[in-house]
Amino acid sequence: MAIDPNIIDQAALKRLEDWGGTKLSHEIVRLFLKNGPTRLDQIREVMDDEDLEVPERGAHSLKSSAANVGAQLLQEVASDLESAASDGDLKRVRELVPNLEEAFAEAVQELEVMVKEDGNEA
Repeated sequence: MAIDPNIIDQAALKRLEDWGGTKLSHEIVRLFLKNGPTRLDQIREVMDDEDLEVPERGAHSLKSSAANVGAQLLQEVASDLESAASDGDLKRVRELVPNLEEAFAEAVQELEVMVKEDGNEA
């Protein structure tokens, strides 16, 4: 099963592979799959708390990780959320969380295909 190019930028994965080989690129994807839920939890904290520093850091980390693995939509939503948190716009941050969760779920679904096809579970 091929990865959906509308969700994952194949060029980003190719750059990773060119830079460090298949083993390293798949390890970076596995790290994204492992650490992404923690970043989402950091961002979700804002749902009950008005301190935007932790969600801002979580969104920044998720944005960077998404860029590494080519998760374009996730990177864009995380960037928007990071900006909203930086601006102190709690309402906007809360509005973006569901979009972020959806983009993350789509990216995970596509990237899990890649590591499973490689014979290594995430």
